[in-house]
Amino acid sequence: MYGTKAMLPMEVMIGTLRIIHTEEKANSQDLRMNLDIIEERREKSDIHQVAYKRIVERYYNQMVKEKAFKVGEYVLRRNEASQAHPQGKLGPVSEGPYKVIEANQNGAYTLETMEGRQIPRT
Repeated sequence: MYGTKAMLPMEVMIGTLRIIHTEEKANSQDLRMNLDIIEERREKSDIHQVAYKRIVERYYNQMVKEKAFKVGEYVLRRNEASQAHPQGKLGPVSEGPYKVIEANQNGAYTLETMEGRQIPRT
């Protein structure tokens, strides 16, 4: 094959000194070299993986648009939040409209119905 020296079939069968010594040296050197290289390959793949995750994170964050509501605005609330209506494929996705009466800094809002009744756990 490529990269090996040509040998006579008799040398392989009998096992001459040339073949025995070169195989032991070559194998041990190859094993040592592979052990050295494998750590480098692992580090390289770790660096590549971190870089790829950053690219995916940047792409995802670019697609997400933050929306902050102000006091007095009308909003719809997802039905999952209150479980008021049975969930299902044909069930309603949102409920409302509700009026924002208080906006906290952590992104939580206090809502009230159109009649003025405050909604618990909003």
